[in-house]
Amino acid sequence: MDSTNIIKVVWPFILIQIAFQVYALFDLFWIKKSKTENLNVGFWAAIIIFTNVLGPIFYFLVGRNQD
Repeated sequence: MDSTNIIKVVWPFILIQIAFQVYALFDLFWIKKSKTENLNVGFWAAIIIFTNVLGPIFYFLVGRNQD
């Protein structure tokens, strides 16, 4: 398998990951206006950005204020 075939297979997953991270950051900063549980907004932003797919999932399951 050459590199062009690998890129064709991987790029949709990369786009989904980036879109999920952007949506989580949008939710964190603009929709909820700093209403998070457990940690402050800066820590949640770092978790979302640096832990790829697991960060946004963890934010939506644990960090979001459900009010």
